[in-house]
Amino acid sequence: MGLLDGFLRGINPYAMAFMNMRQVWLAERALADPAAVPPRPVTMHFVENVARDRGRNNLPTANEVAAVFVGEGGLPPININLVIYDTNPIDQQWRTQFIPAGSCHSDPMLNPLFFSYGEAGWHNGMLQEGPRRNNVRSRNTLREFACYRLAIRYEENNDTRHQLFSLIHQGRSLLHMYVCDQYVKMKSNNLNYIRQNQRDLLTEAYQGLVDHINRNLNIDPMTVSRRIILPSTFVGSERYNKMCYQDAITMVRSKGKPDLFIKFTCNPRWPEITETWRFTALQMTGPTWWPALFNRKLQELLGDLTVNCVFGNVAAYVYTIEFQKRGLRHVHILIILAEDCRFRTAADVNDVVCAFLPDPATDSRLHDCVKSHMIHGPCGTVNPQCPCMVKNSCSKDFPKAYAKKTVTGRRPGGTCERS
Repeated sequence: MGLLDGFLRGINPYAMAFMNMRQVWLAERALADPAAVPPRPVTMHFVENVARDRGRNNLPTANEVAAVFVGEGGLPPININLVIYDTNPIDQQWRTQFIPAGSCHSDPMLNPLFFSYGEAGWHNGMLQEGPRRNNVRSRNTLREFACYRLAIRYEENNDTRHQLFSLIHQGRSLLHMYVCDQYVKMKSNNLNYIRQNQRDLLTEAYQGLVDHINRNLNIDPMTVSRRIILPSTFVGSERYNKMCYQDAITMVRSKGKPDLFIKFTCNPRWPEITETWRFTALQMTGPTWWPALFNRKLQELLGDLTVNCVFGNVAAYVYTIEFQKRGLRHVHILIILAEDCRFRTAADVNDVVCAFLPDPATDSRLHDCVKSHMIHGPCGTVNPQCPCMVKNSCSKDFPKAYAKKTVTGRRPGGTCERS
């Protein structure tokens, strides 16, 4: 830490001009000791945000960097400012300055190791360059700048492809912090645009919704400040979630009930990931390019299901991507097959689903895949430290009773059973 501090103070203009948190604390002690008064408290406040929907916003168990913000209604704050102190006091008082998140100085101040020489970060006036610049789109967005910084670059030489060294991709937890900062700033910019363009978004059409809310909450409309309505295009809002739900239910009403439920999970043992680990210092906390790899494989899977029709002609499908508590992504896919391709008997189910251990002598690769990914445990008394163990019993109710044959029908509750 001493070497890094001396290195940055020699080349970084921000480290020369401003103080860090410890220097502010020492300065307050130096002012308070001669006057024999207690120093002013210098603290960092962390706010715990308790999620309302525990099923959707429950706390993760992975040791990762996260962004915690407090705003109106639990949304990201509109204005994010940085507080800085000059190194040279005026009349023994340090001048406090506020730098907005849209300033070119915010990125090098928040991430001095990634911007060692104080290079300018993204700002609101950054212009497009090259053929991408036109009369309609002249400025560079924060998302484009962040994608440019996070892009993985390669060098080809003599028919070989080598990944160029990137300081930002070797940051580990600092890289995650940088991504979280950029994400919060992007959300803040989007919310600021929605706030300033309510008329262009035709929010007057939602006046009935506002009246309904005021009537149910028994709030006087004259005492309530101006409401900002989030459109359904804002990902993560309540109206966006309801729109997706209504679209899925409409699909079921039109095409029928789903026939297949498929879960596809990001696997840290994919060859594309394990081969890269041999040449990089990335850890299992989830590099930034894993989502792109997962999405690529997801599109190939959807192509096999909908275009190649491995299970038959598909009438409709819907999927949602979620995050596991271990930090990786997985997707839930619902497939509605065409009327002539649906599974109606146990024999139809057996054509696509089977449960057995392949012969390791003839199908060694398939045997290893099933053994690694399709077998639960061991748990119970054999392995009491298994993650599924809760109060000395398996939370997934394993081992389950063996079924000699496939059974299709109706349970007493009315749901279909296919074991």
